Amino acid sequence: MQLKTLRQSLSPALTELTNAADYWSEMTMRGKSSGNHYIKIIKQIEELKTYIIESERNDDEELRLPSRTNGRLHKAKNETLEDSGVELFG
Repeated sequence: MQLKTLRQSLSPALTELTNAADYWSEMTMRGKSSGNHYIKIIKQIEELKTYIIESERNDDEELRLPSRTNGRLHKAKNETLEDSGVELFG
């Protein structure tokens, strides 16, 4: 079995949903349907596309994690106040 991305695996479903949306849009325009099917299908297409995009963003963010052992971002010491001659209160 070939490894697929989420986008690749859902592409056939999105294609079929788009075809169904086209059909129900036409039925609505001809007055043979109230448009409920068309609206529901469009909402499903939007939800799937949003899910794919958010998933890809999350995957990209995981790849950008730093390689530090504790998994936290490195916090650099703010030396601008020390260099400016302002006393630090502690």
